[in-house]
Amino acid sequence: MDEHDPRWTSTNFDFDFDFDQLDAPSATRSRPSGVGIDPKLVAAYHGRRSPYGRALRWVFGLLALAALAQELVGTHYDRKLTAAARAVTGQPDVEVNCRRVWDELTFLKANPGFVMWGSKTANLSFGICMDALSWASDPDDEHARVAIMILTHELGHLAGHFDEAETECVAMWAVPRTAMALGGSEVEGRRTAQWYAASYNPLLRGDYVAPGCLANRPPVSPMLR
Repeated sequence: MDEHDPRWTSTNFDFDFDFDQLDAPSATRSRPSGVGIDPKLVAAYHGRRSPYGRALRWVFGLLALAALAQELVGTHYDRKLTAAARAVTGQPDVEVNCRRVWDELTFLKANPGFVMWGSKTANLSFGICMDALSWASDPDDEHARVAIMILTHELGHLAGHFDEAETECVAMWAVPRTAMALGGSEVEGRRTAQWYAASYNPLLRGDYVAPGCLANRPPVSPMLR
């Protein structure tokens, strides 16, 4: 189209932009009226809310609070059980870690306790930590009895015992020391060992079973000094 054609006018395009503004600073330029965005449309777009948005915010908020609460409680458990572990094993560098919920996501199956090869840390499930610490207040509770035995078993690994049956036997002899380290009595610790030897250990996997353990004191162990 020829620029001299009378149809060649800016009014045909509803575009009243002043081209002299091209030489002006960007902050002073005006917006072309024909291509502006309706402010009401912008407000409506930003005002939209997903029907599930508020519910999701509440869910994530509650999960964050629960995780924070578990972290605070777990840190307290770690400190108390680590102090007990050092008293029982006689080693100042051993630690107990009570696994948090996010730690459990890395495990394909439930594992109440384990020690990695060459590690100085006993890893226990959060429930085992909680039950072990409750043992002193209710030493006849079977969950607490199993928990304090699992704790003592893992401390046996930290003390240098690797055979599972031997470690079980050492734990049965050493649990009175664990009991005292957790604020209980030596007598109740022995009762727990007797119950465990008669009622729980025989039910374990074959390489964990230690028949006649309490009738024969295990070989020298840092846990039995």
